[in-house]
Amino acid sequence: MQFFIPEMKYSFYAPIVLLSIGVGMVVACMLMRKSGIQKNAVIYTMLLTFVCILTFSFMVSIVISGDIRRVGFAGAGGALGLMAGAIISAFIMGEDKVSSLVPWVLVAPLMYGLSKTACHIAGCCYGIPYEGLGKVVYASKGAEGYFPIQLVEVITFVAIFLIGLVIYLKNKNKRILSARVVIILSCIFKIGLEYLRFSHIGKEVSGYQILVLIIAILAYMASVVIERMEKKGGSEA
Repeated sequence: MQFFIPEMKYSFYAPIVLLSIGVGMVVACMLMRKSGIQKNAVIYTMLLTFVCILTFSFMVSIVISGDIRRVGFAGAGGALGLMAGAIISAFIMGEDKVSSLVPWVLVAPLMYGLSKTACHIAGCCYGIPYEGLGKVVYASKGAEGYFPIQLVEVITFVAIFLIGLVIYLKNKNKRILSARVVIILSCIFKIGLEYLRFSHIGKEVSGYQILVLIIAILAYMASVVIERMEKKGGSEA
């Protein structure tokens, strides 16, 4: 079995990426409301986070490519923007910070995973040369096969989201745990799967992998700080 990607006059990249972000945002908003967050706070958080996701993603994409004409959706940038938007909103709205932030951490791998279907169709990034089961053949690149890295990422990161969601729903009093599990798993698999990308051939560690690690560390540290703030606020009350 193999996947053949024909040359297309119109790229569905942007619509698929936006739809992926939209699906993740809807899920995050539903989880926020389920946790008792006010409707206005949910709406404002959604809007701010959406703007931050796109802004940070495009900025990181430009930095990586070095060419503003090649701007695209960078997963690490999107994750950084999501984290920034959700944290800023949580502090501005004054709501339960853990209940406001954790849903957005959970949906980050869902957004990223679904968005990789756009890369699979567009062929903007692709895997290492590969002639095994499930290889991807691009009409624009001849008959050579490539590893289906995008599809592997779709399955992997949607699975990470589901794992986090199960932990979130079953541990009402320890929901921050689900965020930390998602952060750790996403970091490990994102860094590891980079080695199966064509663009990573010949590299031991890339700047992108370092960026992913830094974002994961910052996100984990933020979860610790926010949890302590919430506990301190609760004890004072």
